[in-house]
Amino acid sequence: MMSRIVHAALWSMIAVIAVGFSSCAVGTTLSAEFGKELEACGAPDSGVGQSEGIEASTGTGSCGCGALKRETSDKGVASELMQDDLASTSSGDDGQGHENVEQAGLVRLPGGRFFMGSDGGFFPLDGEEPVRPVEVSPFWISKYETSNARFKKFVDDTGYVTEAERFGNSFVVEQFISKDVSKHITSAVAAAPWWLPVEGASWKHPEGPDTDLQGRMDHPVIHVSWNDAMAFCKWSRKGGRLPTEAEWEFAARGGLENRTFPWGNKMMPKEQYFMNTWQSEAEVPLDSNAFKHSFLPTKDAYQFYSARNTKEDGFESTAPVDSYPPNKYGLHNTVGNVWEWTADWHTTDHIPAFQKNPTGPASGDNKVKKGGSFMCHQFTCYRYRVAARMPLTPDSSAQNVGFRCAASAQNQS
Repeated sequence: MMSRIVHAALWSMIAVIAVGFSSCAVGTTLSAEFGKELEACGAPDSGVGQSEGIEASTGTGSCGCGALKRETSDKGVASELMQDDLASTSSGDDGQGHENVEQAGLVRLPGGRFFMGSDGGFFPLDGEEPVRPVEVSPFWISKYETSNARFKKFVDDTGYVTEAERFGNSFVVEQFISKDVSKHITSAVAAAPWWLPVEGASWKHPEGPDTDLQGRMDHPVIHVSWNDAMAFCKWSRKGGRLPTEAEWEFAARGGLENRTFPWGNKMMPKEQYFMNTWQSEAEVPLDSNAFKHSFLPTKDAYQFYSARNTKEDGFESTAPVDSYPPNKYGLHNTVGNVWEWTADWHTTDHIPAFQKNPTGPASGDNKVKKGGSFMCHQFTCYRYRVAARMPLTPDSSAQNVGFRCAASAQNQS
């Protein structure tokens, strides 16, 4: 297994460790003492106190999503591969795109002013703060995350090969991997050992080479990098692109101001689920501190994600792209389900004064992803909020990362 970590699939921030993980006992109560229960499961001791959470330098909560990044030494390889693929997708292009407005699920938004970001004090290194006045011009955005069916049409038309396929692997949560595949995996992410690099995992094989898309063509495509997402959006529509972070947040808010979720401040209005997140069989103390800070020692988070997802919201992993009620702009699943790529480079240095059509810094190491995913839970990753954001390198991919497309208003008809 270590051989795959040495070739063109190295990952940064992983401090790869040898593992022999088996599922821990579930149904136990997580507490200040539950690290003792994990020792028998082989989970590594993070060496970090519970109040400090996992590695503070990552700025991540305990979902581990911030640790899934490809090694810097692979960037040159990825760049060369992507240039070839981007060129192939544009050959024979008539400039009008290959999906009509209905097929692309586009809705035209009028633009306008809103307050972007949060002053809630969540995850300082994610860079949500401060709340700041922003205006966006009219634009189009898809009501849905890009589905497997649409991405398959793109691949069938162009022969496109994703970065996960080129590199040979992608990250999958341990409990979704079959025993046959698991027995060949001998490494994991030290900062998030429930995430494993799986050979053959890709958009076509979401949990590994022995899985497929049967029954999931209407689910969001996953294991796609930022580069993959951009290639699809350019193919889909004339002027197609990823939304800027400001456009994404404007659309996700659905016209509501100073609200946590696209529908308001209550997570479950009338005790109904409005998004796809994680419901763990592990019993957790749902106090206000856990809800706000979402930090756990690595070994404790490992137990949490080894416990069964009870899927009280209806889904164990991803959900169909049209699941749950849409917001007032008609968009589905802007929070939960899968993280969504945006066009912007990540920064924590925001201009507090009014800006029109901000696009983030001109360059950087990480792109911004928004919206959280089915892996989120208030005890581990309180990022299923419209203001939440995380950095991720543009060639990275995982089981909980997808996208939706956008376009400037003047480019559509």
